[in-house]
Amino acid sequence: MTDLPTWEVRLLVEGSIKVDSTINLEVLKGFQGDRPFYSKIILKNAASGIEAFLTAFASTSDLAHKAALIFFGQMLDALALEIKQPLFLSFSELEVGRRATYAVRRVVEKREWKTSFYTANQLSEQEPTFLRALGWYRKGLYSEDPFDRFLAFWNSIEVTATKYHPKTEKTSSGSINQIWACFESLWGNCNSWPDLIRGETDWIDKNYKTRKDIAHGITRVNIHDVESVIERLKIIEEISQTFLSGWLYKKIQLSDHLESLVDYILENPLSSDLKPST
Repeated sequence: MTDLPTWEVRLLVEGSIKVDSTINLEVLKGFQGDRPFYSKIILKNAASGIEAFLTAFASTSDLAHKAALIFFGQMLDALALEIKQPLFLSFSELEVGRRATYAVRRVVEKREWKTSFYTANQLSEQEPTFLRALGWYRKGLYSEDPFDRFLAFWNSIEVTATKYHPKTEKTSSGSINQIWACFESLWGNCNSWPDLIRGETDWIDKNYKTRKDIAHGITRVNIHDVESVIERLKIIEEISQTFLSGWLYKKIQLSDHLESLVDYILENPLSSDLKPST
């Protein structure tokens, strides 16, 4: 395999998060045959969130930057589900976030960063559809437009249900039945669903209609319709988070061997035969 140059990529994550002190990680990115390859990552506090420096291996700086954005962004999708905080990652070298300041910040521990990298890595390899659903959830957290937020949270549920619903004659007829079947598979009958929607047999139908009206331009941008959507954002956000978390930990089986290798790489100096590669 041809050696590629090493690049350092700087990324800025805007969000109400911080680290106690600078964190250094060597994170497994995947395998080239039986040979692991990984990235060195440094995480530091910044005025509006976290500044990250990643090593990337690519033929050009542009490819290195794009690879780092994808790799780090997928980790943020997994992290956002765990800490339930908006995390915005700049997709431009010139743009360094929206420069917000936060009076209260969530301290993210080294183990949480490592676990999120591990989860994203495994999902990318084994369950890419679910990883896309996590991406929709994170977008819902940081989006400022209420319509976009609603669509993002709903999409996170619908993408999961469309892929993983129990296969029956009824669920073959559309996403409403697929979501209902997934909710029942995870939580039981409607009277056992989370408190916010417990016993609400029409919750899925109502929110599906809202999603369709927004997506097709039927919902108007006026005070009444905007307020109607905003009033339901908190509920759909919490249901999205609860559903995705439950599905990840109860329905998706991540392999254990890779986590053990990640632990080894984190806790031991790099050996001479484990050189960075792509």
